[in-house]
Amino acid sequence: MTNVIETETLTKSFGGMTAVSGTSFSVEPGTIVGLIGPNGSGKTTTLNLLNGAIAPDQGTIRVQGENLAGKSSTAFVKAGVTRTFQNPRVFSTVTAMENLLVPVLHTRGGKAGFTKKAEELLETVGLLGHRDTPASELSGGQQKLLEFVRALMTDPHIVLMDEPFAGVHPSVKEVMREAIVERNKAGTAFMIVSHEIPDLTRLCSRIICMSDGQVIAEGTPGEVTSHPLVIEAYLGQGPASRGERG
Repeated sequence: MTNVIETETLTKSFGGMTAVSGTSFSVEPGTIVGLIGPNGSGKTTTLNLLNGAIAPDQGTIRVQGENLAGKSSTAFVKAGVTRTFQNPRVFSTVTAMENLLVPVLHTRGGKAGFTKKAEELLETVGLLGHRDTPASELSGGQQKLLEFVRALMTDPHIVLMDEPFAGVHPSVKEVMREAIVERNKAGTAFMIVSHEIPDLTRLCSRIICMSDGQVIAEGTPGEVTSHPLVIEAYLGQGPASRGERG
């Protein structure tokens, strides 16, 4: 079975700082993978590489077997990769419904069908009652939920999520978790960056830990959280403590 995403020797530097250094890993179809690491370990930079926001200096990024390294974010979306951000990026001046329709504006199909799909997605996260509410009037947690369901409008193979549980009310966090689980049951894979380790251990069958731009451990949640190198990195004694990578 072809991995939904597979990287080999992925490397990215900014000036004299190497943010991601020869990183290799894979995400299998229909799985939920957590990506953890101390601040500055390269997690967000890795997500930016995996959705085409930035191009690697070297290495490959295969999506469904096709190398997309250096391609645009549009190419990644077409290949089935979508993304959410730590600070939600919604179109604040338009409604929740209009936000969901943006990704399919130039997609073939009837407007009625896309509207129905958007309504169903809004309902799954409790936002159907806000379908005509400008996104700017939603709370921060609601905006995170809106960005999440917008990422599902194109039926992606995988959704990359950066800190989806950070700074939100516990009830919103639970809605997000349940929505991820339900979508995963339908076959969508997820790669989730989070400092909320208990939330990841509930969701993920596999976790990858980065430090100093490199993968230092991967496996089950129990294997990774008890790994000596992971413990050392989180205590601030490892190489990650000497960098400031996202």
